[in-house]
Amino acid sequence: MIGRGLKLAYGVGEMAKGIEEAAVNLFVLFFFSQVLGLPGWVVGAIMAAALIVDAVTDPLMGWWSDGFHHRWGRRHPFLLASAIPVGLTFALVFAPPAASPLGVALWAAAFLIAHRLALTVFFVPHMALGAELSADYDERTRIAGVRVFFTYLGAAALVAGARGFFLRATAAFPDGQLDPTAYPPMGAAYGVLMTLVVLASTFGTWRAIPHIPRPVATTGGRLRRLIDDQRDAYRSPGFAVLVAGLLFFFVARGVALSLDLYVGTYFWGLGADAVALPGAALLGILVGAPLTAATAGRLDKRAVLVGGMALYAVLTMTPPLLHVLGLFPAGAALKPALLATLFLSGITGAAATVAATSLLADIADAHDLATGRRQEGIFFGALSFARKAATGVGAALGGFFLSAIAFPTQADPGAVDPALATAVGLCAGPGTAIFGVVGVLIARRYRGDRAEHAAIQAALAARART
Repeated sequence: MIGRGLKLAYGVGEMAKGIEEAAVNLFVLFFFSQVLGLPGWVVGAIMAAALIVDAVTDPLMGWWSDGFHHRWGRRHPFLLASAIPVGLTFALVFAPPAASPLGVALWAAAFLIAHRLALTVFFVPHMALGAELSADYDERTRIAGVRVFFTYLGAAALVAGARGFFLRATAAFPDGQLDPTAYPPMGAAYGVLMTLVVLASTFGTWRAIPHIPRPVATTGGRLRRLIDDQRDAYRSPGFAVLVAGLLFFFVARGVALSLDLYVGTYFWGLGADAVALPGAALLGILVGAPLTAATAGRLDKRAVLVGGMALYAVLTMTPPLLHVLGLFPAGAALKPALLATLFLSGITGAAATVAATSLLADIADAHDLATGRRQEGIFFGALSFARKAATGVGAALGGFFLSAIAFPTQADPGAVDPALATAVGLCAGPGTAIFGVVGVLIARRYRGDRAEHAAIQAALAARART
């Protein structure tokens, strides 16, 4: 087992990813479309472009860090290099100049892609580092629990700051999330916080550098090695199944989250309290992540993964569907019932995410046994891409959907056609659950358990002694 201080130092860096994920999922589509007036399809296309960049850079970053030789180890040089760009580009995303719609769109595209690139330089090596801190089956789940906890602590910090300070109601904007002047200072404040937590995690885990596996010498050209390593990774038992299942799961989350402010503002009619909805889910995640970690030795990882994904899909689908059918609590009971459901969805989503991260570290062990190469970076690069699909594909689909139904931009909540508000609610609920169900059906095909991992660890230890 590793010390609590090292685990906390590792985990705190994930707050940067949580802030980014919450911002892109909850605010980017709403800010550029509903507040600044860009068509939803334009914002969706920008999200799709960022996703295409991620599809190339995430696995490439993982492969590069796997083979990087430096006296600071193969992960920490990238963590340190990313600190300032991560925060600066985040701040600039939310500070577009007064320009034409084309100028605003170009600004959004340039700095959103730049931010995702900077985050890739940090996030992929950082996730790989977490898998290298311990080889123990259950300790990996605890490390994953700490990582997920801090990820969503960052997201919760953003939502709390947005709701309580930056996007609070004013005389000019009773619905504070519609105030365009509120977003630049919010971006700047959280950009600074992102830089600080990246630096804290980098230097807090510095003492682990001597214990991190060194790159294995390889032969052949770089392009040939890149292709061969990627091919071998996807041939690893369970890897393609796990990543495919998570991709659908994260896309379901991404669509739901990108429409959260629309649903809260126009479907549920919560006004300024719409920002509280993602806060309830985030609170559930902050409970679910350490709870999953605490039960690491008692529950099977595969069961936690599949069960968590399935329950998340049900809990996401239920409130909007029951509301349309007239079966969901109304009046004064509506908000407590809604917040409770979202809280439970956060717990189940956290359980699935923690289990998936821990399983991926086990898959890296199996890959090492089969190939003789420690390549956590490639595996976690794929997971990073799947995670970003939640923000990329999810927000893109949300934007395309809003344009398809001709949802008005810069609209007063009381002036929106109820049929359009209902359509948004059903898309964010039952619509996204379809992706979740597909993810569950794929994840059920994963095989691997504690006994298999113990055999792999024994074989690796025997090889190391020879």
